[in-house]
Amino acid sequence: MKSYKELLNENARQSGLRQLTEQESDEMKKALMGMYKDVARVCAEHGLTLMMCGGSCLGAIRHQGFIPWDDDLDLCMPRGDYEKFKSLLQENVLGDGYEYLFPSASRDSLCMFMKIYKRGTLCVEMGSEYTDFPKGLSLDIFPLEGVSTNGLKRKCIGVCANLLRLCANMVYEASYPVSETTRQMTTMSGWGGVMVKLRRVLGTVLSVVGHRHWVNWYDNLVNNPKIEKLASIPTGRRLYEGETLPAEIFLPTRKAMFEGVEVNVPGRAEEYLTNLYGGSYMQLPPVEKRERHFILDFCLTLQ
Repeated sequence: MKSYKELLNENARQSGLRQLTEQESDEMKKALMGMYKDVARVCAEHGLTLMMCGGSCLGAIRHQGFIPWDDDLDLCMPRGDYEKFKSLLQENVLGDGYEYLFPSASRDSLCMFMKIYKRGTLCVEMGSEYTDFPKGLSLDIFPLEGVSTNGLKRKCIGVCANLLRLCANMVYEASYPVSETTRQMTTMSGWGGVMVKLRRVLGTVLSVVGHRHWVNWYDNLVNNPKIEKLASIPTGRRLYEGETLPAEIFLPTRKAMFEGVEVNVPGRAEEYLTNLYGGSYMQLPPVEKRERHFILDFCLTLQ
């Protein structure tokens, strides 16, 4: 059975949703690399570990840069460094050209991980068009968490984390209005249509508790800066247990090249990528399996 995300990707290909031109894609990638360099500089100055993860790690290993059809940057930091970086952001260490979001007791967050936005740009993704969240070009930073070696405890945290993540996503979908384009994108037949309606009903019921609370409950549950034998990126594509691996697969990091820039990747990146994408990760997937983001509006030079 296809996942909700796979059904959305399939619907996007059939709907004729706006795609970036080749020039726009190139400009976006250059802008993202500029943002990355600013973040990496701050991390280096303060002794914080920053590494490529997810599709960006795959891009570094397979393409030595962006996956050709990809349009984002996925980064990761050990939770301890992630918390230090949050404090630095609040001290405006990146300057006035940036703004940011992350789970916070005082402010709602679009996601359960950190997003860094470039001011003066526009990159509106499906579902966020009528929210109060920043709309600029962004890169993602995921916390790398320590994980218990107690199997029962790990299983309980994993199940609860995945449920909280699902609830947060459904509440988000029920809490914010969307454009007609987004509405059409999420209009499906068959199982996909049933899934969309069910998510809307459950999201409406659960939204008696605000989205901010669901996000923070999740963040507090998985928060574990003590990385010893096991580690996980719970906000990653394979969820808490699916992303759990021996800590030495992630740390210490090693060097790789990405768009001509030396970056960090997990120390045993090949094992990390095999867990994430399967043993054939070096092979290009067929067009229908290539993931994409759903961008509704894009501009790098707002006046």
